[in-house]
Amino acid sequence: MAEHLVRTLITKATSILFQHVKHHVTQLVNVEAERNKLIKTLASIQSILHDAENKEIEDQHIKTWLKDLKLTSYVIDDTLNDWNMAVVEVNGNTSRSSLTNKACLAFMLPCVYSKQMSSLMKVAIKIRNINRTLVSIDARKNAFRFDSISSSQNGVEVGLIELHNVNVTTSYDIFSRDDEKEFILSKLTSENGSPIVFIWGMGGIGKTTLAKVIFNSVEVQNLFEVKVWVSGFRMPINQIRDLVNQKRFMLVLDDVWAEDFNIWKPLLLGLNEGASGSKIMITSRNEEVGRRVNAIKDTFMHPLRVLSDEDSWIVFKRFAFAGKSEEFCEKLNEIGRKVSDKCGGLPLALEAVGSLMDLKDSKEEWEHVLNDKIWRLELGDHVSNPLMLSYYNLPSVMKRCFCYCANFPKGTKIDAVNLIQMWMGQGYLGYDQTVEMEIIGRGYLNSLVRRSLFQEPERDKDSGTILRFKMHDMVHDVASYLMEDECLTVTEMPNEVKETRHLTVALEDDIAFPIPHKQLEKLYSFSIQSFHDCPEMVGADCVTLPHEFFNNFKYLKTLDLSRNMLLVIPNDINKLKSLCYLNLSHNPFYELPETVCDLPNLQTLKLIACYHLTRLPQSIGKLEKLRHLEFDESRSLLTLPKGVAKLTALRTLSKFVIGNGDDAVCSFRDLKNLNHLRGCLVIEGLEQTDASETKDAELEKKEHVSDLHINCGFEWSVIDGFKLNSNLEVLRIDKYGGQRFSNWMTDLTNLKKIRLHEWANCIGLPPLGKLPLLKVLHIEDFKAITHVGSKFVGVLSSSSTSTTAFPKLEKLKFSHMEDWQVWNMNLMNSINVMPCIRYLNLSHCDKLQSLPQEVLGLPIKKLRIRRCAFLKQRYQNESGENMEMVSHISNVRIQ
Repeated sequence: MAEHLVRTLITKATSILFQHVKHHVTQLVNVEAERNKLIKTLASIQSILHDAENKEIEDQHIKTWLKDLKLTSYVIDDTLNDWNMAVVEVNGNTSRSSLTNKACLAFMLPCVYSKQMSSLMKVAIKIRNINRTLVSIDARKNAFRFDSISSSQNGVEVGLIELHNVNVTTSYDIFSRDDEKEFILSKLTSENGSPIVFIWGMGGIGKTTLAKVIFNSVEVQNLFEVKVWVSGFRMPINQIRDLVNQKRFMLVLDDVWAEDFNIWKPLLLGLNEGASGSKIMITSRNEEVGRRVNAIKDTFMHPLRVLSDEDSWIVFKRFAFAGKSEEFCEKLNEIGRKVSDKCGGLPLALEAVGSLMDLKDSKEEWEHVLNDKIWRLELGDHVSNPLMLSYYNLPSVMKRCFCYCANFPKGTKIDAVNLIQMWMGQGYLGYDQTVEMEIIGRGYLNSLVRRSLFQEPERDKDSGTILRFKMHDMVHDVASYLMEDECLTVTEMPNEVKETRHLTVALEDDIAFPIPHKQLEKLYSFSIQSFHDCPEMVGADCVTLPHEFFNNFKYLKTLDLSRNMLLVIPNDINKLKSLCYLNLSHNPFYELPETVCDLPNLQTLKLIACYHLTRLPQSIGKLEKLRHLEFDESRSLLTLPKGVAKLTALRTLSKFVIGNGDDAVCSFRDLKNLNHLRGCLVIEGLEQTDASETKDAELEKKEHVSDLHINCGFEWSVIDGFKLNSNLEVLRIDKYGGQRFSNWMTDLTNLKKIRLHEWANCIGLPPLGKLPLLKVLHIEDFKAITHVGSKFVGVLSSSSTSTTAFPKLEKLKFSHMEDWQVWNMNLMNSINVMPCIRYLNLSHCDKLQSLPQEVLGLPIKKLRIRRCAFLKQRYQNESGENMEMVSHISNVRIQ
């Protein structure tokens, strides 16, 4: 971790320190020599850090030395930021000649030395003092006889990082728990016996995994009317009781610690409010919790034991030998068994270490892991040796990213994009402009998932991209152990924070909103968590931040004040000059102060679900480094200020709203220079513009936009002139007003998903069958359509060779086609259609008479027909006159 920190500081000192003032002010304050000395000393230390970090685990003196280095590195980082801010103060928007005049004036008239130049002098003195400390630390390293490694050798580790998604299994099977699964199921599905099943065992043994398999089983899904899963007891008791009232329910309370009788009694008595046969399943590390529960209500207690050696080996080798050759597996079988045995039968450890071994490609590497000193160390009751081994085998660039996650409370579902933005804000993703920081961060995250240090990844069903994940409690313990005093989570503002750099205040209901104090100046991360949704109506319970709230955050890089019922954001937010990440989502404020635009380093601004926000600051264009501007669900925000057009660094923009001709708001042509936008782009307000602006917007240059959502506002001439980039994969078009659609849609040959919604006047469907990669198609609310024929297929004739229409289509849905009566194909025999179709859904198509024979002969696995009167009469089971025509489809539902 220190290795990457020092490398980052060298880069920062080299590239940032003298920006704009290199030839003038640096001579005045005599700091350039000190800067060079700083870089030289850091480089000397960097060369031995790889060896130092490998040895710190067993040598307390080395650990202390590294801690001193890390604390000094933070001071260096703070000082470099101070210099940068002082440079901004001095330089401002003045010309180089003006700056030269200031420097000369300071030489000739020191008595009138400006305040700004004085700031630079103070920072220069700090750098000089830091150098003295750093030289002392550098000298101390010689006592440890570290091996030196060149920077080029250090760089090799980056190759281990997964820059793309890798779909690998990250949860062990419960094949070795099959008997236990069936046994517990019998207890839960029986009318007799205990109403409560308590599963307990040590951390990482698989309690939650077993409970999830049982919870999702067919038996449970069919038997219980209501099924509720609560993690870590993070739901109010009254809310739970309301859910289960008078119903046959299955309630799972996962990872419970509370032993207090007064907490348990009202909840467990809630069983009396459910229907007969209701059950509760509880998992916990603490056997005493089960005894307390049993004292209130009859409870069956089931201890979960570690896996046997043979079962452990089966779990381990699934991860360790994934994709390896048979010869490789045979060669390393014996070493693998020994490593497996060291994991102590804990599934989580077997998964993590097995995932680590999968990255090792030689016998020497496997032997190195087997003989690693970490196995022999005493690390304390809550720190797992196998998981610590996984950490120490991370590339140094990823160690800081992993440890940062100690900031999130245990059991939290961590949003992947949000975390990557926080990493970026902390400077963990580097300053290399040749690779997008977000892509680097995604690679780190994928790698941590593959190594099983991040658990339970939730993926986008289409792209496979990881959306959210969890850290197992034992993994979280490792991150917390490594962060020591740097990371602190409390329920109210602490009086002192000492070495803390990352502070989270998880407010309880009866605690007053905290006011920061002077000692928080050194914080890099600050979060207040109150968990409130933005209210529909602004009430008396809203919070107004005092004007001095931001006074004491000189070095703050990430600030999360989301879900805190904030009504007013004070003007002094502009004091957060180091701030890179600001999250104000789910708060009821009406506007942001213009001073937000005076944050020179801001990269991420999140305003999601701020229902009452009516406008963005007019001078937002000053935020030159802003990469992510998110305001999804902020429904009162109906225009964007003209300054958005200047945010050329933007990668994320929730939506682009076209104004009504007002010079102060964005027009369509203001999209022209936003060519770094990525992911999803929503365009609204096309009815406010005209066709002449279409070319000026240069949509064809948005090559990184993969998902485009256009709300036409029933305009048609503007969209007819569109030219889009061929990289587009997802397209949604709402409220198109034309009768026929332009041909450009079929030129987008990379489209995989299309949704066309509310085309009120369109009398014919586009020939979408031509699109070679289209997988999902949803056509909805085409009120003028009466007939769908062969033009929709896109193949009107055939040559001597066969032709395929919709070659990749898997899902097809038509809904709210109120006047649609006829669907026919009239295809030649040599034309193949929809060979990959698996799902067909027709909803609210009341006049549609029948389905084409060509469609009914397709390999459909799931058919859904709802509110289609004629189709229901024709195909419904038993009573339908043509029900045999759909009898071959395994999953049919007609309503």
